[in-house]
Amino acid sequence: GHRLPPEPDPKINNSTLLGIDSNNNGVRDDVERWIYMTYNHPVEHGLFMQAARAYQKVIVDPSKALETKIHMDNFTSCLKYWIFKADKNQEIFSIDKYRDIENELCTVQLNTIDRRIAAKRYEGELSGGVYQLLPVSKEKCKFDQNGFFKD
Repeated sequence: GHRLPPEPDPKINNSTLLGIDSNNNGVRDDVERWIYMTYNHPVEHGLFMQAARAYQKVIVDPSKALETKIHMDNFTSCLKYWIFKADKNQEIFSIDKYRDIENELCTVQLNTIDRRIAAKRYEGELSGGVYQLLPVSKEKCKFDQNGFFKD
């Protein structure tokens, strides 16, 4: 199914904010490789790839937080589905509600000072805002049953 990009040179990959994305899918190559080498289930692949793509959009320009927030919202709505509704809908997979998916990913995704600073700036841009509760929605998942992006 999925062809992994080559392992990027860490020095080159981490010398820029956005790193290397040789297949232009919106996810850094090192993060994509980590996702597929760490997790086995297609839903996990899809969730982590969607989250990684959202974080990548967030750090591109933190000052556009209100515009890019939709990508994080979509991921959160999708994740909530796999935590709270998947069992009820008799899906073949569900996420443990005590699992911290974002923390798992951020360890790899935000692996440099500049990337962590960009993520904090994004959070700072949203600070003080009032936002509505996010729906629980499988429709917000940007991947198919095989974990591949639906773009």
